[in-house]
Amino acid sequence: MVQQESSVSSMLQRVSAECVSRTESTPVPSQAIKPSFWSLPGFGAGASVLTAFGHVPIELLRLGDPIKTRGGEFFKVKHVDAVRLDRRFLLTHPEAQPIAIPKNGLDANIPNQTTLVSSRQKIRAPSQFSRTIGKTASYYVGRGCIARKYHGYFTYHVFHCGKPCTVNVNGLWVDLEPATLESPD
Repeated sequence: MVQQESSVSSMLQRVSAECVSRTESTPVPSQAIKPSFWSLPGFGAGASVLTAFGHVPIELLRLGDPIKTRGGEFFKVKHVDAVRLDRRFLLTHPEAQPIAIPKNGLDANIPNQTTLVSSRQKIRAPSQFSRTIGKTASYYVGRGCIARKYHGYFTYHVFHCGKPCTVNVNGLWVDLEPATLESPD
C-alpha cells in the first residue's frame, strides 16, 4: 500500500514536471489589447433636473416631462434610461467610472451639490456659456477637486428631449445630444 502511494506520488511529480517544461517552452500567442472607449453621457442618482414644476431628481424623470432649456423654452423628455454597470465592467473599463464635481467646483454655487457625471457628458462652465457646445466632464478632471470617484457598481441615468438642447442639472448647464445615444449599427 505504501509502495503504491509512493509510485502514484512519483508519477504525479513526473507528470507535473513535464507539464511545467511544456508550458515554459510553448510560446503564448500575443493578443492585441483593444482599447476600450466609454461614450455614454449621463448622471448619477440624485442629480436634479430643472423642469416646468421645479427641480426633479433625474431618476424620477418620465417621458413627456417638460424640461426647461437654457433658451427658456420647455422641451418634453423623449427618452429616459438607467444604465447599470457592474464591478467587472467598471474594472475593465475605468473610463466608465463617474467623475465627481464637488459643490462649487466650477464657480460659486455651480454645481449646487456634488454631482456624479459620466466623463462623456458635455458641461458648460460659466466661462463657456458663449461657446456652441460644452466640454466633456473628463476635460475638468484635475481642476480644483474634480476627480474620478471609483465605484464597484454604478448606475447612469440618461435622458434627452429628442433634439439637441442645453438644460440645467444641479446648476450646471449641460448639453443633451440624442445622437450620442444612438446605436453605431
